[in-house]
Amino acid sequence: MLGIEVCGYPRRRLFAAAVLLAVALPALSQEQKPTAQAPEPSATGAETGNRPLASTGTGERGLSQTFPEASVWLELEDGGRALGLYYPEARLPARGAVVVLADEGDTAASGLAGSLARALASRGWAVLALGLEAPSPALQRILARPVAGAPESGPDAKGAPAESVMIDVVEPEKADDLEARYRNRISQGLEAGLAELVKRGYERPALLGIGQASIYVAGRVLDGANASALIWVAPRFYPVDRADLPERLASLGTPLLDLHPVDSGRGAPGWSPGERLLRAGVESYQQQPIPWLSPPSATLGDVIASRAAAWLESL
Repeated sequence: MLGIEVCGYPRRRLFAAAVLLAVALPALSQEQKPTAQAPEPSATGAETGNRPLASTGTGERGLSQTFPEASVWLELEDGGRALGLYYPEARLPARGAVVVLADEGDTAASGLAGSLARALASRGWAVLALGLEAPSPALQRILARPVAGAPESGPDAKGAPAESVMIDVVEPEKADDLEARYRNRISQGLEAGLAELVKRGYERPALLGIGQASIYVAGRVLDGANASALIWVAPRFYPVDRADLPERLASLGTPLLDLHPVDSGRGAPGWSPGERLLRAGVESYQQQPIPWLSPPSATLGDVIASRAAAWLESL
């Protein structure tokens, strides 16, 4: 039997054509539209402004739970908070107080910071230890970029030639903003730490920086912090910090002790930061070689605390 025709076409044929059209149209639409893809890492670094400022964190929540009695939350000028671990002096009378800033990427209790803080406390020094958040990969590349006219090798150049350092091509204002925000937050943490110790009755605490933290404790004093002394432990510096280090510290009136690993200056005559500071005649600067272990141990923390405490007591 013939099917009923509509406008000259059998109804069955119209139904079949409608089904084929319903299947074909979505596929055709997808072919015509560009396929959505996950964004690839930008070679220009244009998205850098939206990246997190730091990548590793300082383990503040975990530390506050692990050390509830030692945890001190510091209020920062930007409205944020930073966690410090407070170690009261174990001997009376108190010798004084020290703010310890951990090496880059370490918490207030990890690396050398924890063992050094406890060893100083056992010698009669109250200590507030702070972690140092590691910069994000984008900011790390900005900080590690070579400086025009600066020496290309040195103990903290990490053996990488300048041309091998890959950096994001970031707009200058964005790069400056990333770096400024990072350094400003560290400075705020140090200032809050000093204020906390003063509030607890310690006058003019000292500042101690481990590794990459060395430049930040010095910068805080150069910006006007009322610290009694500065101590560097195995200091390391980014190229931008090394380039003008003697000039920045030339007017430093605060005593500065550089506890550097025994072999840190070998093979780089005229380049080590300590040698440059001595040649520049920075009168407040002193240096002492120390043994070094990698990774640092509790024993090393005790050795460094002994040197630091003896020097502080001699001032």
